[in-house]
Amino acid sequence: MLWLAGFASAAVLRHALVVGANVGGSGLEPLHYAEEDARRFSDVLTELGQFDPVYITVLYSPTAAQLKEALKAHADVSSGFDDDLFLFYYSGHADARGLRIGSDTYDWDAIRTDIRAMPAEVKVGVLDACRSGSITRLKGAALSQPFMVNDRLAAEGEAWITAASADEEAQESERLRGSFFTHYLISGMRGAADVNDGTVSLEEAYKYAFDRVVSHTGETAAGVQHPNRDFRIKGEGELALTQVSDGHAQATLPAELDGLVTVVRLPDRTPMAEVAKVAGTPVTLALAPGSYAMRKMVGQDLYQAEVMLTDGARVTVTQFLLVEPPGGARPAPEKGGAKAVVAGAEGVEAAADTPAETTAPAIMVAKPPAHGLVFQDAWEATRWVARENQGWWETAVNAKNLRQSPLVASGLSTLVPGAGQIYNKQGVKGGLLMTGTFLLFAGSVFVPDQGFFAGSITGPDPLSLGAAMLYGTAIADAAYFAGPKEHRETRHPSDGATLSTYAGWDPSIDFANPYVAGMSGDWLVTPNVSIGIDRLGWTRNSEVESRWNFGSRISFAIDGAKWRPSVFVAGGGRVIETVSGSAIDETFARMTPVRGVATARVVGVVGTGLALRYYVTPRYFLDSELRFEVEDATSKVLLGGGVGVHFGK
Repeated sequence: MLWLAGFASAAVLRHALVVGANVGGSGLEPLHYAEEDARRFSDVLTELGQFDPVYITVLYSPTAAQLKEALKAHADVSSGFDDDLFLFYYSGHADARGLRIGSDTYDWDAIRTDIRAMPAEVKVGVLDACRSGSITRLKGAALSQPFMVNDRLAAEGEAWITAASADEEAQESERLRGSFFTHYLISGMRGAADVNDGTVSLEEAYKYAFDRVVSHTGETAAGVQHPNRDFRIKGEGELALTQVSDGHAQATLPAELDGLVTVVRLPDRTPMAEVAKVAGTPVTLALAPGSYAMRKMVGQDLYQAEVMLTDGARVTVTQFLLVEPPGGARPAPEKGGAKAVVAGAEGVEAAADTPAETTAPAIMVAKPPAHGLVFQDAWEATRWVARENQGWWETAVNAKNLRQSPLVASGLSTLVPGAGQIYNKQGVKGGLLMTGTFLLFAGSVFVPDQGFFAGSITGPDPLSLGAAMLYGTAIADAAYFAGPKEHRETRHPSDGATLSTYAGWDPSIDFANPYVAGMSGDWLVTPNVSIGIDRLGWTRNSEVESRWNFGSRISFAIDGAKWRPSVFVAGGGRVIETVSGSAIDETFARMTPVRGVATARVVGVVGTGLALRYYVTPRYFLDSELRFEVEDATSKVLLGGGVGVHFGK
């Protein structure tokens, strides 16, 4: 168990199921921040906890059945690894019976049974269970039959943390934009709980959250909230939860600083962390790249430092300047200098000293820095002006963001397939997508008796369909891989709806024109069952025949992480229009079609078949299909495919 004392080796898998549910069913006021707490907790696991994002499942307001299914999926994952750690996090409502998820209740006994049945070597549970109240909205896991008191953990290798004791309420905070417990637990995981060895253990994170929650809930209407724990883990050392050095950017509070420091993200001022700083020991916080304000109260005065962190930045903050009250005179800064030490991605260090009384070179700005800020250079001042006067412009002046923009990446691949991948520094992938798209497109256009000019108006031939698939793949893939890794979705939604195009060919006729084409849409009743519209659209099959197609279908699928094989049953009809008596008028050496009399008939269609869906990204997929159908008593086999998008959580 080497990972008990330090971090996991490559052979150890860390996987997690993170659940947030704002709605707790009848009689309970919806929470505001439970689902956001789940998202933030998932982010810190990916950024700092060495949890593989492929094996982190995040569920928002699932049903009890969906939660049980997700636990089973993680049990299957666990069975494939000799050494693994599983973490379960829940933020939402609860009562004496169990977790309240919408109209469902997941009984405590069922939770215990399902998690303990998992073959993971170590299992960690974090419960921020709750119901609503007054200003701080009670979140209480107020259990008449305590989860952690009456039923002690039976198995070794388990650890549980709850937001409150058995007879208390847990609370949300408007100021923190989240629950007290999760906010301070995440603060500790980001480095506030570190005892200066660069690793935050489960014990350290719990102790830090306990101290901060007890301190900050003492004056709330609900009273003091005491987090609780039960650790039963066998091994040497403590269980490492996060590694601060893994952070994309770091801000260090020096040893000489003393007092409570809060960190908020700019420009929306979302609280990110809180550090109870003790003089004599530096504290390093791991943060995502961006702009932050660090605030410190001294008596009635608020002092603040602003830092801008790029990917790979290592910044030490040594000066907090007094924030000028509205209408008040700006006080002179204290003696001493502001020093920032930055280590870039290449490890090159640069130091900038700015004496407080001489400050930086004079800089003209559109809005005077009333917050008492000291700018290190003109670039920093420009960034400040952009944020304060035109918040939308901050992205434009932040060169790092422009190099990680999903909008820019997808836009480039829209103009030239594969260009977005080159922008993302995935040159080989970009070259393959670019070459493949153009070759398929050229083949569709220039192959005799085939292509756009000989094919259907609404449905492409197989070559152009392949080109469309690669083109859409280039756009979706570029957008997905452009942003920071910790912000990417790791799995396609398990609910919601899909919208896709479809074209199918009858091999016994030809592949120049699709036999049927249209749009399909499905609603996922469960992750494995969907119902929807089947191939709604119009197709011109030849100069003398075209058809309108309409129908519905039900599908039964195996919902995998990337692949989704399914079997389906469909039914509907077609309006077939045939033009009789058409001819070619060659008068005056002109080839002019002469349209004859059009007749239409309606036929019924039933079919079944196999489909295979591949998710290029969690939102964009490719479809292929083999269908056997009967049209007006005539049977046929169709080969088809298409592309689509998935909406949902």
